[in-house]
Amino acid sequence: MNRQVQAPVWPDAPDAAPLGDDRCATRLHRPTTVDALCDAVREEVEQGGAVYPQGGRTALDYGRPPGRPGAAVDVSALDEVIDYPHADMTITVRAGMTVSTLRGILAEKNQRLLIDVPWPDRATLGGALATGVCGPRRFGLGRPRDSIIGVSFVTSNAVEVKGGGRVVKNVAGYDFPKLLTGSMGTLGVITQATLKVRPLPGASALIWLPVDDPAKLDERLAALASSALRPVAFDFLSPSAARLVGGPVGLGRDAWTLVVGIEDDANSVDWQVDRFRVEAERADFDVLRDDATAPLWTALTEFQVETPGPFACSASLRPSQVAAFLADLPAERWALQAHAGVGVVRMQALGEWGGDEAEAAIAGKRAEAVRGGGNLIVTRCPTPWKARIPVWGESRQDWALGRAVKRALDPEGVMNPGRFVGEDG
Repeated sequence: MNRQVQAPVWPDAPDAAPLGDDRCATRLHRPTTVDALCDAVREEVEQGGAVYPQGGRTALDYGRPPGRPGAAVDVSALDEVIDYPHADMTITVRAGMTVSTLRGILAEKNQRLLIDVPWPDRATLGGALATGVCGPRRFGLGRPRDSIIGVSFVTSNAVEVKGGGRVVKNVAGYDFPKLLTGSMGTLGVITQATLKVRPLPGASALIWLPVDDPAKLDERLAALASSALRPVAFDFLSPSAARLVGGPVGLGRDAWTLVVGIEDDANSVDWQVDRFRVEAERADFDVLRDDATAPLWTALTEFQVETPGPFACSASLRPSQVAAFLADLPAERWALQAHAGVGVVRMQALGEWGGDEAEAAIAGKRAEAVRGGGNLIVTRCPTPWKARIPVWGESRQDWALGRAVKRALDPEGVMNPGRFVGEDG
């Protein structure tokens, strides 16, 4: 006799908290201590529910829809500084601290965080690490996994596990700091992290150079490889992206645009700007300096969360493939930002799109990325589309390893079910 599987029953109204993709939590926990967080996880597991970690709620619609009813666990009250030996250039803080608060604490010691995070007044450190968010400075400063050296998290067994540390490395078993970074909350609830930090730069400059077409990008990348310049960002914008990013600061033009970010001491920044002028063999570019760069840095970082159209994608490529990937994307249909030095292309769809049209466009560009050894994910789209569009891209062999790790750390599939790669919900 066949048993009929019942669909999960979701709350009709957001009485507790939104989970994203038009689904709501059965209830909301706001623990103020790690012990209270463990109690909340234990309670939900014992009742057969799921646990959805939350902080600033800036990425609720990222990934696939939640897989089954469960409780939201808001860790934003866990926001203390645990240890800050600034001379060692490390800091340990609770994961619920907002990125802007963390930046303020570091700035008091003339230091800074090494990752760009959109909406820093809302985004928490734990959320930034769990999503693996990156921005334009990834070229020079690296990814979140390059900054994190220690992590603590609560597992589905309702215990806090620690990995890494300020002066030690994992020598056996899981490398928890890197494993938790980008895990989308599917392995546990991050409670604190230890990060490498660096001194604030003495000066900064952003060079804004209009170019004729995407083909020019290959020339610039080739020149950069042999250049004495040491930029921290090397971005390429389509005409519509240039208007979105540069328009608010008076730089938007209807042209493909190269943006080069330089941060160092004042003499080095002066020299590098002059050197760029010599190597580019052009002087018709704009340069923002020091405090005037802040709005443009913010706009470059937050392009990835702009919503000019119904969906957005992110492609991972070899840097040498970026120009060709951009060339056949209609400028009137896409706003494009390439972190060209690291091969990341952010794609914001413009105007009206039907589901079939979007699916075909995504599949075509994903196939192109995969042929070159990369991939393409959908970072934002209407919830109904997620039933037919593989938002995490082409299946890869290492997904099986990821599922094995998930089973080892979360055997009942309690943590953020359904949201991440290779999950059935």
